[in-house]
Amino acid sequence: MKRTSALFAVTLALSAAISDGAFAQDGYKLTLKLTTKDAAQDPDGVWTDSDLADARQMAGTANIYTARVATPSGTWLLTQTNGDCNLQGMCTALLLLIKDGVPPVKMANPQMPLGGTAILSADLKKLTTSEISENGKAFAGSYDVGPIK
Repeated sequence: MKRTSALFAVTLALSAAISDGAFAQDGYKLTLKLTTKDAAQDPDGVWTDSDLADARQMAGTANIYTARVATPSGTWLLTQTNGDCNLQGMCTALLLLIKDGVPPVKMANPQMPLGGTAILSADLKKLTTSEISENGKAFAGSYDVGPIK
């Protein structure tokens, strides 16, 4: 029940941030949607069986949220599970660049609300999110986009 209340509060705060223009910039919008409920395996191969087991232990089920956008440089995949979230409802996500014939490349690992929205800049160098700080205030997160290990 506390987790549901926290997520509701995050949703309200983020709605206010979005209406204030946090997402008014140009770029590619990535809105995470629940794509695999109670996942036994990740169909995209991003999250390991261990990651999903951790999500089940933390949240009871392992849900995977994804968003994709095609650009001239390749397909961008934003993916998130419900297993690595803090008290403010901010959860770890991964942004990957997928090109034919080569393994996907991890490009950013933002914190964002479960099922949230991020904007990939038109020049593909920044990822902007709406986040909640430890004191409960909404703010715009900004992440450099580039290969990470």
